[in-house]
Amino acid sequence: MPRTPARKRRLRATTTLLTLLSTALAVAVSGPGTAQAAAPRSVTVDFAASRGPAEGVGSGFLYGLTEDGAGPDDSLLAPLAPRSARGGGARLGGGGWAGDGYTAGSGYQRRAESALDQARRLSTPPYDATYDLLVSDVWGADTTQAANTVYPCTDGDCANWEQFVERLAHDVEASGLDVRFDIWNEPAGAFFPPGFNTEQYYRMWDSAVRTLRRVVPDAEIVGPSLWDFSPNNIAPFLDHTKAAGTLPTILNWHFSNDPVADAQAARGLLSERGITGVGLTMNEYIHAHEQHAGFSAWYLARIARSGIDSASHAIWDECCAAGLLDGLLTRGGDGALRPTGRWWVYRSYAELTGDLVRADGSGTTDAVAAVDPAHHRAAVLIGDSGGDVPAVDLTLDGLSATGVPGALQVTVQRIPDASPLGQPETVSSQTLPAGTNSAQLSIAGQDAQDAFFVTVTPAGQQATVDAAVTSPGNAADFAYGAGWGRTNGVPDMYQSTANWSYTPGSTAVVRFTGTRLALHAVRDRDQGRMRVSVDGSAPVLIDNYAPSRQASSSVWTSPVLPRGPHTVVVTVAQGTNPASSGGNIALDSVVVTR
Repeated sequence: MPRTPARKRRLRATTTLLTLLSTALAVAVSGPGTAQAAAPRSVTVDFAASRGPAEGVGSGFLYGLTEDGAGPDDSLLAPLAPRSARGGGARLGGGGWAGDGYTAGSGYQRRAESALDQARRLSTPPYDATYDLLVSDVWGADTTQAANTVYPCTDGDCANWEQFVERLAHDVEASGLDVRFDIWNEPAGAFFPPGFNTEQYYRMWDSAVRTLRRVVPDAEIVGPSLWDFSPNNIAPFLDHTKAAGTLPTILNWHFSNDPVADAQAARGLLSERGITGVGLTMNEYIHAHEQHAGFSAWYLARIARSGIDSASHAIWDECCAAGLLDGLLTRGGDGALRPTGRWWVYRSYAELTGDLVRADGSGTTDAVAAVDPAHHRAAVLIGDSGGDVPAVDLTLDGLSATGVPGALQVTVQRIPDASPLGQPETVSSQTLPAGTNSAQLSIAGQDAQDAFFVTVTPAGQQATVDAAVTSPGNAADFAYGAGWGRTNGVPDMYQSTANWSYTPGSTAVVRFTGTRLALHAVRDRDQGRMRVSVDGSAPVLIDNYAPSRQASSSVWTSPVLPRGPHTVVVTVAQGTNPASSGGNIALDSVVVTR
């Protein structure tokens, strides 16, 4: 939960070096104020050594959305492909159930509705995220509760607590949403003064689990949600809950120093007790002083390596309804939200699709890599936990397993720890001959907390993709949210298909790999307006009205982008051209320049 914010580190431009030994190529980019880089650390990636599907574990947020779940805009959220979230209306006015006098008044309603609104958005296409409902925050234990608060099961009386849990469970059931019930956040100190591993705590926990499983028999229950990974605290919790028949579905903790080591230790604690079928999550991670691009990339690599089921970023500033994705977005003087360097780290992480592959770091440097033959691409995200200017000797093996046809384009981007950051810097983009199976790159950072994103894609090509394509294996693919329909047999459109929506706010997400995308759509007398954004940029309003039909008109073209994966978000806008007789948006195709 929130603590004192850390100051952002500013950047200085320095020297970056890329050497592709396989083709004896070298490129250096220099700037003023050169900083001293650390001694190079080796990273080796083998694209032929699969480690299982890339599932984006770690792309999650605690109180990252606005109160009603509507913000931030899809143009800033969809590129991150969030996989998990957590919330319960903390610090909203009214104080929850406890603030209402231990009943379901307006304070309870506001918090419960906020959580369910957030869960609804994140479970509706194009999103598919889990949502951990913070039961204790809806109850009112968010550090703002009154000093005379009577905590659940005081003097052994759990009746009111059970009434609350039952009411919340019924409200969740009525919503039709699937959430995971996170019973109590960091149960000690200001959040639960009676303390963890106490008789009162276990009465509270056991009664909540039994009530939830009575009302929602298949309820997923998360806990104990400790403030750190502490085997000496987790062990007695497991002993008690196993004996009481109240084990959580998911064993959860916060703020691992190293997710790999803690996940291994957690599996050991479960194995020693003969406990099976319990998942592992960490639904708060990264301390305030660790919120930097380089550290974030390193931590995501460790999460991916740990094998835990989900993880969500902690919130340190502007809790709990600002919609800043836990500080990945910054608000400008004009009020507009803009990406930071850390947003770009998470955007790059979301582009690791297909299968994770072996990536071995060294020292304080680590990497996470994936290969996606269906999309003809592979990528590596590199971070460092040391806080200095990173330098990496990167070996890429198994390039023939990437599925990239013909010549390969290897592109290196530097992600500075800047706020805001319009785009990462392309350090170099070099072509390797077809059939190359191994390459070596030397990458020197420009400033402390730099992260790097390396992509392997086909060398320059152009491809047209129908807007009906929603599966991988193409130069681009579309994901449609609610409110979209499809019509076949339209003779004047590409592949005779039209994907359309009349519903303002409906979104379509286009993911592609290349340097530019041209969007084709219908322009006609009954067409409306749409907003288009690429990689979190400010949306551009496009008017598709025309006095006569143009079935496959090029309505928007992206700027020239760094070679690599990108995300375009199309949103049906409110309002139409006064001359238009309707508000339809009909997408035809895209043309991708690789």
